[in-house]
Amino acid sequence: MLLVAESGSTKTQWSLVTPVKIKDLAQTPGINPVLQSIEEMETIMRPITIDIDLNEISHIHFFGAGCATIELCKKVAISSYNIFKCKELTVDSDLLAACLALAGDNPGIIGLLGTGSNSCSWNGSNVDHQIPALGYILGDEGGGVSIGKQLVIDFLKNQMPQHLKIRFSEKYGISKEIVIERVYQMKGANRYLASFAPFVDDIIDEEYCHSLVLGQFRMFLVRNILQYENTLDRPLYFCGSIANAHSSILKEACSEFDLEIKNIIKEPIHELSKFLQKRLISGH
Repeated sequence: MLLVAESGSTKTQWSLVTPVKIKDLAQTPGINPVLQSIEEMETIMRPITIDIDLNEISHIHFFGAGCATIELCKKVAISSYNIFKCKELTVDSDLLAACLALAGDNPGIIGLLGTGSNSCSWNGSNVDHQIPALGYILGDEGGGVSIGKQLVIDFLKNQMPQHLKIRFSEKYGISKEIVIERVYQMKGANRYLASFAPFVDDIIDEEYCHSLVLGQFRMFLVRNILQYENTLDRPLYFCGSIANAHSSILKEACSEFDLEIKNIIKEPIHELSKFLQKRLISGH
């Protein structure tokens, strides 16, 4: 039996995979080795042990945000072993999870737009080129953090229409002092900034909101997707909560660059589990 985890910075989704069944487990907070210690990650993982028999787990597949280097993957591996006691363990990036869920064994260009953002060129078996995401301070264009950050900046610098500024203030009750403290002095600044992104969801027809999201997607495409060779000639896939919530605007942005999206999914966990189940059945 496989234990599969797919984690962004906001949430982690878990599933149990056998040759005949896929079972969804409880959702836990996001796990990111860049932002969390081994002990903090263990605390998040521990509740999963309530719903599973550890003796039946033959392999753990963990795909997560921040799992970009050997040392960061090692942190997750140590946390996972300490909790689940399974020696057969694979740790890789959430981007690989998106590749397997969206394209499987077929080549394509993959875009991830969730709390953060990422992208790569996928040859059907490996990531053969990747523009660095650079995280929520230096990158993550088009993701929830970047959208939320722009909303906060526009609010504090009076770039938001007045009627929306009133609505934003009533909804979040923020001030310059609160934002400075939460962003510069406390942990979880990325999740804090991303928490403002849903503000645009119900009022996306407002010109300001539409233009903000469209501009974020244009920036993501220019700085990431269009950097790959032969982008126009290969299938383009997207996954993530932001890509799914604003799929029509994402398609609008892509059309400006003659890009056509083959598929958009909100979360990779279900298609990822199906892909790993097929491998389990075939013995790979």
